[in-house]
Amino acid sequence: MLREDVPYFDLTSRVMDLGGIDAEILFTPKSDLTVCGTEESEHIFSMLGAKTSLLKKSGERAVAGQTVLRAYGNAEQLHMGWKVAQNILEHFSGISTRTRAMVDGAAKARSTTEICGTRKHLPGIKHLSLKALCAGGGYPHRLGISDSVLIFSNHYDLLGGIETVCATLPDIKAKCPEKKVAVEVESLDHAVLAARAGADIIQIDKLPHETVAAIVAEAKAISPSVVIAAAGGINASNAEAYAAAGADVLVSSWMYFGKPADYKVIVRRV
Repeated sequence: MLREDVPYFDLTSRVMDLGGIDAEILFTPKSDLTVCGTEESEHIFSMLGAKTSLLKKSGERAVAGQTVLRAYGNAEQLHMGWKVAQNILEHFSGISTRTRAMVDGAAKARSTTEICGTRKHLPGIKHLSLKALCAGGGYPHRLGISDSVLIFSNHYDLLGGIETVCATLPDIKAKCPEKKVAVEVESLDHAVLAARAGADIIQIDKLPHETVAAIVAEAKAISPSVVIAAAGGINASNAEAYAAAGADVLVSSWMYFGKPADYKVIVRRV
């Protein structure tokens, strides 16, 4: 990341002879948030030869005006790390803060409902996106498609429909006995089919929370241990309602896409 922004040196700082000025840089959020990315930002300044003070770790909350990271060095070093560190802090603190809003919203109705982020994060930043998700109190829904089984409508439509897949679900489960098998459904009737077939997880796609409540009641009456995951359009504004409906898991991509957090950056002589 640093090499993308500073392939060689900071030309502006170099022509202004800022390398001989001792300075510090401070990163301070402009609003309350859940921090993410201070460790990576600290490492950037350390690579440049600056000394650092990590004041807030990822996952900790910071209030507006509270400095989360400080670095000391010559002004040229600090300017080279400035924007990369700010971008990391703002983007990933945005994800962690939105995740925390969903976690807190769901907890108002049901403390055991988990918030899980999908694989729909931007390519190339999976590690940091998942770190931000976990910093906000969420969990990854699926780390990838190599070690989990989630049967979508795209899958069962190829095989003749959900009825056909449910009829063969015991055989599917027998091929990976150490894995839980999830089936995505789009109606109450399909959820009942999946529960009767022995699905370990029923994932409900784009249905209102009232329908989710009905599915929870029907499916758990058939299979008390079945996990109900609600997905599609779930965010901080409706997490409480879906948790109140009885969903065990809320699956979302919402936390990945939104306005970055806003950090004030100060560079000054010391």
